[in-house]
Amino acid sequence: MATTAEEQAPPEREIDLGALGRTWTAPQGADTTPEVSEILGEMPWWAARGLLYVVGGFVLVALIWAHFSVLDVLVQARGRLVPEGYVRPVQAAVGGIVRYVLVSEGDRVEAGEALLQIDDTEARARHARLQEELATHQEQLRQLQAGHAPVPEILASQNRLAQLESEVVAASLALKHTTVTAPAAGVVTTLDVRSEGAVVQPGQQVAAIAPDGVRLVAEVQVSNEDIAFVEPGLPAKLKLDAFPFQDYGTVPGIVTAVAADARADERLGSSFYKVTITPEKATITAGGRPVPLRPGLSLTAEIVTERKSVLALFTEPFRKLRGDLAGVR
Repeated sequence: MATTAEEQAPPEREIDLGALGRTWTAPQGADTTPEVSEILGEMPWWAARGLLYVVGGFVLVALIWAHFSVLDVLVQARGRLVPEGYVRPVQAAVGGIVRYVLVSEGDRVEAGEALLQIDDTEARARHARLQEELATHQEQLRQLQAGHAPVPEILASQNRLAQLESEVVAASLALKHTTVTAPAAGVVTTLDVRSEGAVVQPGQQVAAIAPDGVRLVAEVQVSNEDIAFVEPGLPAKLKLDAFPFQDYGTVPGIVTAVAADARADERLGSSFYKVTITPEKATITAGGRPVPLRPGLSLTAEIVTERKSVLALFTEPFRKLRGDLAGVR
């Protein structure tokens, strides 16, 4: 029996969309994170507005803080403590070969304390020979006088005796000067002869001493890139290598002099300006007691060249970039 097309078609299936939503999962890698606008759209109007107020208020407070908060702009430089003004030079009165070096730079010495010992073998031998010759002539003169020798012969002997006495005194001084001593109590700031066997000449400077009571200053080397805003009167902080600032703090100071011209540093292949900083105190507290500062202590100086707000420091790179771009145009 023939059937119609309408009778032959399969019955239509109804799709349950609710069930499909419960069983469907998003393909792997699909972004299902809701947009901020969608989240704000689903929030009550008062909550969305409140959130915007909170964010805006936070930004405003941050800008106000950045505008009024001020930081120091620093220039760092390396240097050391040196005595201000007069330093006592130490010279070798006699020449010779250095036998012993008895001190080092930074050592404190008393007046008359030995610094170097020059080989005295030759000086001691000459002194002994002259003393023996002096004793011989003294005996000869006594014999001439006792024997009623002619006056001219006695006078010649007396002249020779006087000459020998002068030579003995000179030999005694030369022997004494083979030990180079400190002319005053203080600190050895420089030592030009550091090793045994070195040869020194008469009058050669072998050391320098900063006498007790001399004020110390910090001499630091500021590079060409940082010297533009460094001038006398600026405050500074001295960080001593011997006293880590994390434990002992810093020593405040004031810039008192800036060199008019740069000096070349051949070792580094660059140039620098010598800047003098005067510490505001001569001691640093260590172990609960003040410890005097000593010449030769190495340090890092932080010179405060200006004070800028946090906002200005934050925007400075963008201003420089704008200036560079304007220069390119």
